[in-house]
Amino acid sequence: MFEKILQQLKTKYKDFGLSETILKAKAKQIEKAVKTEEEITDAVAGVEDDLAIFQSFADQNRTLAKEIADLKKAKGEDPKPVDPADPKPVDPKPAPTGDPEPAWAKAIREQMEKQNQLISGFQAEKTAQTNAQKLQTELDELKVSKSIQALIPAGLTFENDEAIKAYAAEMKTKSDAIAQEFGNAALSGMAKPTLFGETAKEGDISNAMQAYKDSKKPKDNEQH
Repeated sequence: MFEKILQQLKTKYKDFGLSETILKAKAKQIEKAVKTEEEITDAVAGVEDDLAIFQSFADQNRTLAKEIADLKKAKGEDPKPVDPADPKPVDPKPAPTGDPEPAWAKAIREQMEKQNQLISGFQAEKTAQTNAQKLQTELDELKVSKSIQALIPAGLTFENDEAIKAYAAEMKTKSDAIAQEFGNAALSGMAKPTLFGETAKEGDISNAMQAYKDSKKPKDNEQH
């Protein structure tokens, strides 16, 4: 199913100019989220906003790369052609002079570092959102009580899907244990059965029952 997802990504987003690495990473993410091939098309369409962000970063990086190349060319850092009269090639790497990093190079480097940080943060956020959705699905399928779900901290991180399932199973165990405890407490606190609105004591007959029995006894004048 991975190859089918990857092919759809390449077809749908061919104009985004994204690298194979980014598309494969997104295909793996989709593969974990979908359960059937019928869901692939909708899942591929659903990542357009994510890939648009990567497209923006890719465009900026291409622009920066061109600027760096132009600046190096302007400063004469490109290898010079070999002089036919002097076939000795010129070393394209000038010897280090100990001069500080040029301001233009520093600005570009810092901008690229910020972009890398943004990409890493974006990927971490998407992973956290995906894990939260998977955990919620597991909790709902196991019918973990809402009161227990409300106690689960936000932003939990998991190594893989197996860790998510194990955590959900643990919450299910706790949920069942608490439900059983409340059930036992409710049973032990129930009032004893009553008859005609009066609580009956063990081994005793209620006043109402005694009066009923007395009314059925034959009276003295009826025995003669």
